[in-house]
Amino acid sequence: MAPPPRPPVRTGAPTGRCGFALACVSAVLALTTLAPRALGALGADRGGNRVEYRIQARLEDPEKRLTGSLDVRFENRTDAAARDAWFHLYLNAFSNTRSTHLVESKGSLRGNAVMDEWGWQRITSVRVGERELLGTLRFRQPDDANADDRSVFSVDLPEAIEPGGSVELHVEWESRLPRVRRRTGYKDDFILAAQWFPKLGVFEGERGWNCHQFHAVTEFYSDYGTYDVVLDLPEKYAGKVFGSGVVESSETKDGRVRTTIAAPSRADRERVDHTGNRAVVHDFTWTADPRYVVHRETFRVGEWLARFPEEVDRVRKALRKEPDTGLRDVDVTVLIHPERAEQAHRHFEATSAALFFYGLWWGGYPYEHVTCVDPAHGAGAGGMEYPTLFTAGTQLFTTPDMHSPEGVTIHECGHQFWYGLVGNNEFESAWLDEGFNTFTTSETLVHAFGLRRGTTQYSELFVDGVTYTPAPGGGAWGDALSARTVPVLEWHPIRSSGLLDRWRDQPALTFASQWDDPRWGDRTRFLSDPDRDAMDTHAWLYADSLGYRVNAYNKPATMLRSLPAAISAEWPGTDGWDVFLRGLRGYSEAYRFRHPTPDDFFAGFNAAAGVDVSWYFAQVAREAGSIDWRVSVDQRKEAAARGVMIEAEGEPRELARSAADVPWVAEVLVASRGEYELPVVVRLTFEDGAREDVVWTRAEQSKCAWLRLVRKGSRKLVSAVVDPERGYALDLDRSNNAWYDAVDEVAPARWFERAAARFAHVLHWQAGIGG
Repeated sequence: MAPPPRPPVRTGAPTGRCGFALACVSAVLALTTLAPRALGALGADRGGNRVEYRIQARLEDPEKRLTGSLDVRFENRTDAAARDAWFHLYLNAFSNTRSTHLVESKGSLRGNAVMDEWGWQRITSVRVGERELLGTLRFRQPDDANADDRSVFSVDLPEAIEPGGSVELHVEWESRLPRVRRRTGYKDDFILAAQWFPKLGVFEGERGWNCHQFHAVTEFYSDYGTYDVVLDLPEKYAGKVFGSGVVESSETKDGRVRTTIAAPSRADRERVDHTGNRAVVHDFTWTADPRYVVHRETFRVGEWLARFPEEVDRVRKALRKEPDTGLRDVDVTVLIHPERAEQAHRHFEATSAALFFYGLWWGGYPYEHVTCVDPAHGAGAGGMEYPTLFTAGTQLFTTPDMHSPEGVTIHECGHQFWYGLVGNNEFESAWLDEGFNTFTTSETLVHAFGLRRGTTQYSELFVDGVTYTPAPGGGAWGDALSARTVPVLEWHPIRSSGLLDRWRDQPALTFASQWDDPRWGDRTRFLSDPDRDAMDTHAWLYADSLGYRVNAYNKPATMLRSLPAAISAEWPGTDGWDVFLRGLRGYSEAYRFRHPTPDDFFAGFNAAAGVDVSWYFAQVAREAGSIDWRVSVDQRKEAAARGVMIEAEGEPRELARSAADVPWVAEVLVASRGEYELPVVVRLTFEDGAREDVVWTRAEQSKCAWLRLVRKGSRKLVSAVVDPERGYALDLDRSNNAWYDAVDEVAPARWFERAAARFAHVLHWQAGIGG
């Protein structure tokens, strides 16, 4: 099938220089529109529809058949009438290889071809009152016209839902859970039921229903509300059934266990948080496994405030108010499997770190409880977020300084803030939660657990340290010389294994210790595909899965990390981090329990920060571009004056000058490569210690892609550095940002020596193996 025409991105903007200018004008107009009402007023006008779900479901084992019914009350808070209702049927993405999800993933999920154990969902009744609507059911394909996709359906309503009105729909369904491969389904007795019930899309007024198909890379989008759920499972699951919110009761009878769960909890629904809102959620997920080891602890705010007083003071200074507003103690439940039970407290510590730092920076977690799930080994259910419940992931034989499971646990718990509390459309603007969460994950890891220790894995065991360089061989030349390009000659007498690799590498003798900053990891992954796609693009329309990964996760994290440097350069003397923190905190609180678009973020950040950085977002978020600054210096003594000087009157005079009077002349050439025009500081340092900071402005860069600075005098220039604080993580190549008069010739030689020793060691080993 030919790819469908690329639909317009609703929040998109023209690209190129003209596009940049138009986007800036658009963003400024948006900011102007927002400015007359205070940010507090913006936060008070919550908007958004509300839903109330009451769900009952029964699981039959071992078939993993799930039958259920739900009543959903939908309140239309838009300015247009709704004449139909659209629902997601996410489980049908796993029903056959012709679904859009499996077509886009080429029939595989997480690297495994899907051959059996399909999942599906079938609607048996849709009613409004006594009116049966099943006869009006139509499957919809709003994104790709794939007539075989069954992940979205609609029904016609007997009466339009006018603005301010509401309707209650009753839906009955039958389904089969799939073998869990992409975060929903079962493996043996383990169950993760995510996106398991027919779920309403989001009605957006004149734009109609926002109800996208389930694509290979997309996640979710739904309205906020409340969920009251009753689950009927076989008795073997007694005491081991959990879900979003809190378990209210569990009753065992006639070989079955009946569990009642409320999300949010009754208490949370009545509690008003520091932003003036009562808690709501926008999804419900449940899990069950007889093998769960249940570990409970409580996150206590006071203990964490005492552990990190310097960060608390820094945030207090930036926000100009007490930063712990909204923070609360939270009960944490860790569901873990017996073979990894000793890691339960580490999951709790990582969850607590996320609750503390995310809450300190972006506003407190408003719910009384959160559940961390360690999925069954091999289930493919790890690393996913749902309201007040998330799945983590780990390995055996790890330590906290390896950031495993700490990294995944912090990231998925962090989604309780970016996605859970600020509910952007993950189909259309995945970067608004994934990118913001990736940024905060790395910041939290550094603050709570420090740098990550580098290790090398052999089979299932970890060894401290890493190699200085990869082993020689491979690549096109290596394959050609070894005749691997001729299939008949390809032969592998010795297969690679952890034991052989460790014998070859001799880590105790040849490895180097390594400590990584996870924030650099974000940048490294961004550099793998920095400029093919505009970041602000619908998730399924990037060039490929790499484009999605970079633009949803790593580029937005890098954009946020670079923003303080851009602010400081644009307004010299300004603390860019303080302004950045105020802007992002203000946006987060203003859009709590709402559905912000990218334009909402741009305008909301500007309003809260008190600066207009529309020019920054217009380029970095909406242009497929990049930036690479570089500097070079030509420094010399000025040529001694020789010859004769002709004056207007009198005889020509001979020029003469002592060598001591000849000044130094330094010509500094700073150049940029790429489409972005961002203000940057150039720092010149002289031999007497004096420093001079020059800002290369956006206006100057728009006129010319290079800047020449000439300095003449008795002082010698000893260094010229672009972005001296190393704040621009967006810079593609930082190795060309600095020039030094003194050259270190020892370090390169030492690194070459180590690489050569590694090559020699491996070649000797291979020669010995080969005879």
